[in-house]
Amino acid sequence: MNRRTFLAICAAALATSCASTSIVNQWQSPDPGPAFTKLLVVGVSRSASVRRVFEDEMVKALQARGVTAIPSYTLIPEDGPVSDTRLAEAVQKSGVDGVLTTRVLQVAQQVQVVGPGPTFWGPPWGFYSWYWGAWGPVYTYSPQVLTSDIVYAEVRLFRAKPDTLVWAATTESFAPRDVRRESADFARIVIGQLAERKLI
Repeated sequence: MNRRTFLAICAAALATSCASTSIVNQWQSPDPGPAFTKLLVVGVSRSASVRRVFEDEMVKALQARGVTAIPSYTLIPEDGPVSDTRLAEAVQKSGVDGVLTTRVLQVAQQVQVVGPGPTFWGPPWGFYSWYWGAWGPVYTYSPQVLTSDIVYAEVRLFRAKPDTLVWAATTESFAPRDVRRESADFARIVIGQLAERKLI
């Protein structure tokens, strides 16, 4: 394996290891009320499969925290937007005290230039050994250009009665290649924050 290929693999591995969600900013009501115990999870997506996988992972993460959660697709199976009446019916039928929603705000492309290669110091040679080694061949490194899509999403937590916003956040994630895995990571970060703020 030549050095150029090795650097490209390392850069790709680094990008993969950082493929997680982070919360960019958030807001919480000064009077959030009691902690939520039962939530309706709503993922806004025109892809039926993405919506269902996402809602399932969010529900799983909430249940792991002891919160009863219901994926909205079990009550609103329609793909695409529905009327306020259908939404109200779903909230009432579910008997939840809150609604946790997520939607994508923007997908932006991130360009990263990796290189030139790292400095090679070599073994702890003395001056004389180093000097003769310094006359060896020079390695040329070409910079590697890596592109990745960054997804910015908005998460909101509403109280069912009265209909009020309690918490909101903007998240940043690498565009998912594996929707289930990335949804699970997204859920872990978001639900962890809700627990830390004693909202659940």
